[in-house]
Amino acid sequence: MRSVLLNWLCLIALLACAPLTRAQVYRCIGAHGEPVFSGQPCGAPAPPPVTGAAGSNFGGVCAASPEELRQSLAQAFSGHDVNRLAGFILWQGMDQASARVTLQSLAAWLQQPLTGIATAYATGPPLMASAPPPVAGPTGTASASAPPIGFEVATGDGATRDFGISEFGGCWWLTF
Repeated sequence: MRSVLLNWLCLIALLACAPLTRAQVYRCIGAHGEPVFSGQPCGAPAPPPVTGAAGSNFGGVCAASPEELRQSLAQAFSGHDVNRLAGFILWQGMDQASARVTLQSLAAWLQQPLTGIATAYATGPPLMASAPPPVAGPTGTASASAPPIGFEVATGDGATRDFGISEFGGCWWLTF
């Protein structure tokens, strides 16, 4: 009788430690009209933005330049932070189920070490940045006046993933 009671108490203790709810992903609309995926309900107060050097919005709501976007991508890797990365993606045209699958894939991908981020320009091939990022800027022969069109991200497992980049609402965003 005593062992049955002990077994029941252990079972109750295990159930109390198990999470009772699944993680929830909320699809909200951001300040610039862009879709934003978050673990917080829409309208929940956001933490104050962190500002970087020269009053930039680095680490805040959006990237003010392609270089800031590139550095934010590198920081998401260094912190293995899929939420940070997701905050810099323009989720246009993606439903909630696809976004969940994409976020899970990105979370696994962020566990790899970052070996470089190449910047692609419309006028030529990607230019590889020195590893590990962040870097001062692109190098090579591409015109400084031509805006970049994307990033090619290389990881330690030898894989690469391409992102487009787009300016929308005064911010720079990663696109698929």
